[in-house]
Amino acid sequence: MSAYPSVLASGAGNSSIVVVNLPVSPYWGVTPNYALGIICTISNGANLTYTVQITGDQVPSDQGNWNNHDTLVVRTSSANGNIAFPITGVRLNLSSWNSGSVNLAVVQWP
Repeated sequence: MSAYPSVLASGAGNSSIVVVNLPVSPYWGVTPNYALGIICTISNGANLTYTVQITGDQVPSDQGNWNNHDTLVVRTSSANGNIAFPITGVRLNLSSWNSGSVNLAVVQWP
């Protein structure tokens, strides 16, 4: 299992982007960039609302094309989800923030 660098957000707006770029597989040339687990953990006493967003843009950027994740939308507590289709990037969007933080971790099953 491999893990990507996590993202910690503690203020309204978009987090930095986790670029999903997997190593080459000896079996089929390129490892598909899906079968990803997403774990969002909020700090104790946090008062915030977040949504996980994904993109398929060739080069993910803040001004790119972002869609909300199917289930990790408008959350106020820790939650888990997955990606079962190809993406190139993932980020957090904090639509409301009063206190605390949320950590986004992305892992892939081999």
